[in-house]
Amino acid sequence: MDNLTSITPLRGLKFTFVFGNLELGGAERQGLHFADYLQKECGAKVRVVGLGPAPGRLSELCDERGIPWSGVDFHWGLRRRIPSLLRALRLLAQDKPDVLVSYTRVPNLVCAFGWQRIGAKLCVWNQADEGLLMNRLPHYRFAVSRVHCFISNSTGGKDFLVRSYGLPPEEVHVIYNGISAGTPKLSREKWRAQLGATAESLVVTMIANLSPYKDHTTLIRAWKEVVDRGEFATQPLLVLGGRFDGEEKGLAQLAESLGIVDLVRLPGKIDDVPGLLAASDLFAYSSRSEGIPNAVLEAMAAGIAVAGTDIPGIKEAVGPEGALHLARVGESGELAEKILALAKDRELRESLGRSLKARIEEKFTLESMCRESAQLICRHLEQSTKP
Repeated sequence: MDNLTSITPLRGLKFTFVFGNLELGGAERQGLHFADYLQKECGAKVRVVGLGPAPGRLSELCDERGIPWSGVDFHWGLRRRIPSLLRALRLLAQDKPDVLVSYTRVPNLVCAFGWQRIGAKLCVWNQADEGLLMNRLPHYRFAVSRVHCFISNSTGGKDFLVRSYGLPPEEVHVIYNGISAGTPKLSREKWRAQLGATAESLVVTMIANLSPYKDHTTLIRAWKEVVDRGEFATQPLLVLGGRFDGEEKGLAQLAESLGIVDLVRLPGKIDDVPGLLAASDLFAYSSRSEGIPNAVLEAMAAGIAVAGTDIPGIKEAVGPEGALHLARVGESGELAEKILALAKDRELRESLGRSLKARIEEKFTLESMCRESAQLICRHLEQSTKP
């Protein structure tokens, strides 16, 4: 069966994509790429729903692509959980979707509980991490038991579902996130001028929403050691780009207490990720738990070397060569060593960047992610219609 034949059955079907809110994170970015592909390449009808009423960057991008969207007032706290769930299902049922595609924990649970109730033919559970905040409580086990199509963006995510809920391994499909390098809006020079960096300054960047799970604290502590030991001719900069999710004040205070506040930048949400990456010399990523992080893939696609934490998702992204530059979770000293090794050796840094870019082109393309996901959904829909 060729690629075109394998996805044509999706023409005219209604897909509803469900996210935790209408802001833009890694899972939302991947889902939007897939929704756009289904609409343009497969002739499907798509809609985006956020479990939160406020519009955000995701809804703006939906408008640009002609994808209808809506949000619903939703709360996962115990006292408001059931009314919120019923309210969300009423909204999802309005379009009478054939397929629900959900991303991250709460949207996955909502769709698992309600897809049959609203008359959908298929629910697609996307496991975008290694089980963050999930456990074996009855409502999780019940939700997983109601779904028949699981996609994980990493082997670690698949292993979590199989180990925790007894799913047969063949029921969880690993489909890697897809990435394209993108086009910078601002030049390297303009970005560096905005950051206060000279042409000679070492700029190390991490792009991730400022939440506790990303462990920016360890990276700032590592940066203190890098600054003290690096003997740089010009002042280096650490740029922590990402939406403020409540950690920003504490991180700024930590940098000040360590005496490096002038060497750390917190620019907030980044709309020009390709531009910031082009202005960077090295990418750092200190997260404690991930599937395969989009930000790491974006840095790889830009040809930038990565120093990060030794967790399965990052190791799977960077491959054997890149894994040499990963440190144990929470170990600021080890992370500082990895950053310093690459900071001091430009040839090594650039060679690793080229290798990581080649790995993206081999394993993490948008076209392959979207095509494989569409083909998987086709197979499940065909199986569901067999007598």
